[in-house]
Amino acid sequence: MAVQVQGFAGSLARCLDFTGVSPEEIESVLAESALPLEMEVASPSAESPLIRSGSAFTHLIFVQHGLVVPWQVPHSELGAPFLIGAHEFLMKAERWSASYSAITESVVVRIPQEVMLNIVERIPPVRERMHELLMRRFSRFYWVSMATSGSPASRVAAALVSRLALDDRDFGRERTIAVRQKDIGRLTTMSRSAVAAGMAELAEAGAITWGDATSARFKGEVEVPDVELLKEQAFRDVREREIGPLIAGRGKD
Repeated sequence: MAVQVQGFAGSLARCLDFTGVSPEEIESVLAESALPLEMEVASPSAESPLIRSGSAFTHLIFVQHGLVVPWQVPHSELGAPFLIGAHEFLMKAERWSASYSAITESVVVRIPQEVMLNIVERIPPVRERMHELLMRRFSRFYWVSMATSGSPASRVAAALVSRLALDDRDFGRERTIAVRQKDIGRLTTMSRSAVAAGMAELAEAGAITWGDATSARFKGEVEVPDVELLKEQAFRDVREREIGPLIAGRGKD
């Protein structure tokens, strides 16, 4: 189904990649292209993904309504409005690097690469914003990878830093993170009791506080006095168990 440029420009302007750009500016650029914007309804499916890794990258996918997830562990939910394909577009990739499925009935719009190229050339802040968001997501993926192995405390610390990284706040002091215990469990792939033990150890080390100072119950809002201290807790296992032995082994050569 072909997309009406006027209405679509307003939807695209609400996407994070287009922060600060007016719908009128987007509409003006879109109107110049002879290539169609195609809308489709994506049904929830694990057997027939919306995007399949290794397939040709010809269009970016704009999630206008609904919820899409990449095939990864832990999973990440991409709710509308969300632009998929910025990584491939900026890297000039020929193929998709990951697979994605809709998990609710979703309305998506396929934007040809040529159309997006014209947008970023005519509206340079869009490319800059896409790059900024991409780097934040890379940083988050790095910290999430740290959250899947090691002690409960180091894994919880890495999961908390990953939440800060997504908002470009993984530095400085006096940070607040709104996150549920079950979300930390999802990121760390640990049980509720293991997450609670990790939280308690981080609190004892002074890396975090939460709720009332005398309460052992996780309230859903974590205070981080110093992000560097929290990162030190996240790095503890990899530094002692991985990097340390590698350096010691090299020293014997």
